[in-house]
Amino acid sequence: MASRYGRLRTPSETLSLRWDDIDWEMNRMSIPEPKVEHHEGRGIRSCPIFPELRPILDEAFEIFGDKSEYVVAAPQYRAAANTAMGWKNSNLRTEMTRLLRRAGVSGWPRLFHSMRASRQTELQREFPLHVVCSWLGNSPRIAQQSYLLVTEDDFAKAAGVAKVMVE
Repeated sequence: MASRYGRLRTPSETLSLRWDDIDWEMNRMSIPEPKVEHHEGRGIRSCPIFPELRPILDEAFEIFGDKSEYVVAAPQYRAAANTAMGWKNSNLRTEMTRLLRRAGVSGWPRLFHSMRASRQTELQREFPLHVVCSWLGNSPRIAQQSYLLVTEDDFAKAAGVAKVMVE
């Protein structure tokens, strides 16, 4: 859910986030950015704890907060990242695909990237591009090239038709 509602890069940011990085009172996270920390002025970004993510974090903290330094209490994945292949070796996509299959849900291409793209698109509808990019750790150019999506809602709105939910 960190990729979907927090728009964290998975695995690097998801596995690097510590409980100490969360400011519960200000409703913000200081997200470590291993992928871009070598760029000047980068390495940590501040992002709101979005309403969809807050109850998930609250519950996880209640269960694991005193047992783990990290939000995702999975040392085996961080250890796997300490190899020549780096974060790719942590293999979270395989685990997520297995969980989806067990839940009867089909996976999709670029699993975690797609979650980040969906979130960027949603937030872009409510906030200015520069604000969303600051929170989510990319540039407007990258957002437009790689993350912003055209959705069914866009087509319905353009056609002047209310989206009908099919159950």
